[in-house]
Amino acid sequence: MTGAVGGAAGGWALGSAAGANIDKHISDWWNADKAADKADATTDTTACKDCPCSRIVVISRSASPQAAQHIVDAQAAGYPSVLTLDRPGTSTRRTASLRGIPTMPGMDRDEYPPATFAEGGAGSSVRHISRSDNRSAGGQLGAQLNGVPEGCKITMKVGP
Repeated sequence: MTGAVGGAAGGWALGSAAGANIDKHISDWWNADKAADKADATTDTTACKDCPCSRIVVISRSASPQAAQHIVDAQAAGYPSVLTLDRPGTSTRRTASLRGIPTMPGMDRDEYPPATFAEGGAGSSVRHISRSDNRSAGGQLGAQLNGVPEGCKITMKVGP
């Protein structure tokens, strides 16, 4: 598989040495934490009948340092780390979370919790970060949520 994830500054090429290194770090971290996470996982059979409804998403600090720090800061401030996937409400929540936050040239308004989750929307933490950093984090999020059904509980973490 080839292609690029993220922008020119902050992304990595899939299949490249940098991409393989990031994949290895995430895999190492994932495997070390997997048993503990599995023991803590719960199943929500009302929201999602075809999955365990408990997944972990890791945003790479090396690929998206600003987005990763926003996640760490927002969770430390009391925003939830366990989120409910709800793609259909994304647009409405994004509009609510970004209302009144001015745009800045070359910057994106990063939201935590992301608008893709039911916990996002009005009252979310919003921070200006570089466009390439935000889009890299969004690419990581999208790739890890590919095929995950609505209603699943997603634990958002920051990795290497």
